[in-house]
Amino acid sequence: MTEILIDYSQIQLQENISLSDAEIKKIEENQKKLAKIIPTILAFCTLFTMAIPIFCIESFSKFKYYDYILFAAGGLALFGFAYLISFLVTGYDRRNWKKDKIHGKNKLTSIIINRDKTEYGEYLTFAGKLKNDKIRLEVDPEVYARYQKGTKVVVIYLKYSKTAIFISEL
Repeated sequence: MTEILIDYSQIQLQENISLSDAEIKKIEENQKKLAKIIPTILAFCTLFTMAIPIFCIESFSKFKYYDYILFAAGGLALFGFAYLISFLVTGYDRRNWKKDKIHGKNKLTSIIINRDKTEYGEYLTFAGKLKNDKIRLEVDPEVYARYQKGTKVVVIYLKYSKTAIFISEL
């Protein structure tokens, strides 16, 4: 692999640019969609867990009524635990969004120094203002496929959510 030479004098960072009303509305709608979907998915999984004894009635023929109550209680406990975890994760995202709403977005003119893909999403890493400063942002799959390592770009992103809003090549 070839090493990318970076001219740090060409890198520009503008911080705390106010978000437009349309951007605020779009991000809030995306958060509300996720908050509505999570309990539905968890409820379906919980009902499936509670229904296991009904599907396997032959192998559970010696079960008494209190065994079925235990399965139902186990399903509810599983739902509560999973809902707590999802509440903590979405709460973390909401707190980051509140910080982004207060501080605004950042505009970075930089070079892509790394690309990586995980099971959670695609990420581009940009050179920061200082020598060892790197900014890793989650991007859409189309954006990830479009830009290669070494490309000079302008990226507008949310600092705390670590999400790219807009990317264009220079």
